[in-house]
Amino acid sequence: MTENPLPHDHLAVLDAATELFGRALADGLDGDCGSCPGWSRRDCANHVLGGGLRYAAYFPRLPESEIGWTRTADHAGDDPVGALSRTSAGLRDRLASAPDADELVAHRLAEIPVRDLLALRVFELVVHAHDLRGESWDSDEAETLAGWVLENGRDVVELMRTFGVLAPARSVGPDADARAGLLAVAGRDPG
Repeated sequence: MTENPLPHDHLAVLDAATELFGRALADGLDGDCGSCPGWSRRDCANHVLGGGLRYAAYFPRLPESEIGWTRTADHAGDDPVGALSRTSAGLRDRLASAPDADELVAHRLAEIPVRDLLALRVFELVVHAHDLRGESWDSDEAETLAGWVLENGRDVVELMRTFGVLAPARSVGPDADARAGLLAVAGRDPG
C-alpha cells in the first residue's frame, strides 16, 4: 500500500486555526454568542472543544453511544484555553499519523476522507473563533485561514449543509475577501 499522508502544511494550518481559536477563548465565556442564536459563548466553546474529541473518535469508529457525552459536557471548565490543548491533542495525533489522506472515517453524518475531516475541523475552529472574538477576524492570519478553507474545505462544508447543520449559504460580491466568503459559505452574514 502506498502511503499518502496529509501534507505537513495542512497540519500547520490546523495548528494555526487551533491557536486562533485559543486566542478567542481567552476573552472569556460569559454571555450569549450572537452569531449562534440560542447558544451562550460557553456553549459555542464546548461545541468546538468537544469536536476535537469527537473527530478523534471517528478514526477507530467508536459508536455514538460512546461519544455522545462530548456534545453535552462542559469541556471548558475554568481553563478553556488549557481545555483546547487537551481536547485537540488526540485529533492532531490521529491526523498526523493517518497513513492515507483519502482513507474514509466515519463522521456521524457521512463517511468522509481524512483530508476532509481536517478541513471541517479548520472550518469549525476559524468560524467559531469569529463567533467568540470578532477582533480575531481582523487579521491577516484569519484571512489566510479562511482562504485555505474555501480552497480545501468547500465540498465537505456543502456536504454538511445537506444534513441541515448549516444555514443556507449567502452571497458575497466579487470583491469580497476570503473572510467574508467563508462567513457566507457558513450561512452567516458576511458583513
